[in-house]
Amino acid sequence: MTSMYIKNATWAPTGERFDIRLAPGHSQVVPELGGLTISDAEVRPAGQLEIPEKARVIDAEGKLILPALFDMHAKVEIEGRSKRESVTRTGQAAVQGGVWGILVQPTAGFMFDNSPALDSFREAVGQRSAAEMMPAGCISQGMKGDQQAPYNTLAARGIRILSDAGERPGNLLMLHRAMKYVAELDMILAIRGDVPSITAGTCMHPGTTSYNLGLHGTPACAEEIGLEIIVRLAQDAGCRLHVQTVSTAEGVEIIRRAKAAGVKVTAEVALHHLLYTHEDVGDYDTNFKTLPPLRDKADAEALLAGIKDGTIDCIVSDHTPCTPFAKLQDFPSAPQGMCVLDHYLPTLYTQLVKPGKLTWAELVRACCTAPCSIACPEVIDPAEPEGMPLLLFDPATEYLVTEDNLPCGTINTPLLGRTLCGSVTLPLQ
Repeated sequence: MTSMYIKNATWAPTGERFDIRLAPGHSQVVPELGGLTISDAEVRPAGQLEIPEKARVIDAEGKLILPALFDMHAKVEIEGRSKRESVTRTGQAAVQGGVWGILVQPTAGFMFDNSPALDSFREAVGQRSAAEMMPAGCISQGMKGDQQAPYNTLAARGIRILSDAGERPGNLLMLHRAMKYVAELDMILAIRGDVPSITAGTCMHPGTTSYNLGLHGTPACAEEIGLEIIVRLAQDAGCRLHVQTVSTAEGVEIIRRAKAAGVKVTAEVALHHLLYTHEDVGDYDTNFKTLPPLRDKADAEALLAGIKDGTIDCIVSDHTPCTPFAKLQDFPSAPQGMCVLDHYLPTLYTQLVKPGKLTWAELVRACCTAPCSIACPEVIDPAEPEGMPLLLFDPATEYLVTEDNLPCGTINTPLLGRTLCGSVTLPLQ
């Protein structure tokens, strides 16, 4: 193997231009404020690196170089299909979308509450996935919400984050005890704000659209009350809490107040809650049925402001593959969730960066460094940096999203038929 040279590369977060020599087998990056450090590489200002005549050279003129993204919230299972196929397809989708690693949420088919389940999943990932996949252990056995999973065992098997896939255990006494146990093990509980008795049987955000369609609304206050509950419990237990898929403006304020009070809390927002509102449901379009539901424009704006000021730490895909048959059911019966992982970075660029709503530096923080610092801090630990894979991104390209470029294997995405800008031209893994 020989070294690879990248010339005229623009570091997306700062706009600085570099020539880079990557040692054979190494292409990892540790982003630092105002600069670029790459493990096992030589970096010089553009034009100042001596490149041998017969070297392998990539001319990155007009392209951007940035760390590949890390997605803290995705599901892998495709119901009715083999687990190995699901792992393969999701890994392909992630790499195409500029994602090097995924925190996989437990599902009925991938129930991470015991060692054999972890072994089976990790074997499938090692054999089949083009992307790294890290399982989130279950909070409760079978995700039923009434009995703790074996946290000691999960911690010993390398599990750092516990989640019941966006559901809040209904037994609050069990949850409070779980938080105390988790605090002793220095693990993290990932939970969504919810009051199940209020949201049971609801479909979407209450408003003019739900009224016109005759659908039961999921009140924002249920998420916000649920948020207050889990934040207060975590504060009392001294537990590290990660709030999943915040969707309301008041939810952002709750997280902001909790951080100011010293609660050990981080939070995420799903990309679709930044891009769409409940009005996009239109005429019962089940591709816009999500959990929590799409909210008002004011909520989307508050969520984006929370990302920009650091109140909300991460943007996630909340990738949830569903079969066409499942999504063709009536709106109340259809499953919640959409897919975006296949085109994750181009969507972020097209709808947030290119219009000036986010800077590249803010995107890298929310989609790479912040989620890695929560889910896999060893990747960006300055004392022992292992680094993150780089990618080259071409912002000048345009393409139409079709079924042929959806490697995930499902089409439950509002991106189908839309034109996106930018493409991942070279994942440097």
